[in-house]
Amino acid sequence: MNKQNWYIVAGHALYWLLFFLFDWLAISGRVGKVDSAHFFNVASINFVSAASLAYLSIWWFRVNWFIGRYRRLTFGIAIFILLAGLLKHALNTWLLYIPMLDTHITNVASWISYWKPRYVLGSIVSPMLQASIVVMAYFFRLWTRQQRLVEQAKREKVEAELELLKSQVEPHFIFNTLNNIYYLAQNNHPRTGEMIYRLAQLLSYMLYDSRKAMIRVEKELDYIRDYVNLERIRYGEKLDISVNVYGALKDAMAPPLLLLPLVENAFKHGIAPVGQGWIRVDVSRRNGHLVCKVENSVPEQAPPITPAREASGLGLSNLENRLDALFPGNHELKILRSKDCFLSVLSIPL
Repeated sequence: MNKQNWYIVAGHALYWLLFFLFDWLAISGRVGKVDSAHFFNVASINFVSAASLAYLSIWWFRVNWFIGRYRRLTFGIAIFILLAGLLKHALNTWLLYIPMLDTHITNVASWISYWKPRYVLGSIVSPMLQASIVVMAYFFRLWTRQQRLVEQAKREKVEAELELLKSQVEPHFIFNTLNNIYYLAQNNHPRTGEMIYRLAQLLSYMLYDSRKAMIRVEKELDYIRDYVNLERIRYGEKLDISVNVYGALKDAMAPPLLLLPLVENAFKHGIAPVGQGWIRVDVSRRNGHLVCKVENSVPEQAPPITPAREASGLGLSNLENRLDALFPGNHELKILRSKDCFLSVLSIPL
């Protein structure tokens, strides 16, 4: 028996001890010290009937409730209440009432008079009320344990979903970056080596920092800057991009890989095939929230649909799913489009 079960047994034993003492002493104090053995027997009978009903009801509940036998459960509990009441009344008759016919009760011909319906009904109701505290305590403990299990299952489900989404996000970014490197290598670009080095930095981030539940926002921004530099190498001077940070973010913590999908989406949908366009990234801290605003130009002619562009849609979808899991009802993601620009705004609590 583990420590928790010992506490439960001790708690039940203490309750019944106090129940017995209160019943015995209360009756003795109300009537006086006359026939103290008689009142001890009264308290003992009350204890036996109430305890029997309480634990038989709990046992019957566990046998039937979890397999859906609700009618059988209800019928059985009713039978137990009736039997407990009859047991109490029979013990009272045998141990208390019959002996009193010779000593205290002289105007009653037989013990049969004690079995009138009103007396029997009182003996039936009394154990039910006395046992109800233990039964309710059991149900409360069962309910709290079920709530803990439900909450644990929810947490495990969310964690599993987040890990799945992150496992989808990381190959997605690696795929896009490898496409960029392939593009440079095909054109014998002199900065292909630098791009491979920056990809190694990104992989380091994915292997270590992205596995954590929370990281420093500054670390995420460093990751974004590495990604931007990779794109700069690809597009050259035609690309106008700025990353701006407003407010103190030194101690700010947030889940990893939440900001980059917005930046990556701006590249895929806001830059023309020839590399012309602009992107502005603003990250700030406002009223306990991290706000990331990504704005980009809209090409006059939309780029053709490629596997990389299709994957970017997956990135935003994963972002929305992760936000729903991490901050249910406590985040905001707005995506607005006009004729000249495309704007994404993300707000999450810090």
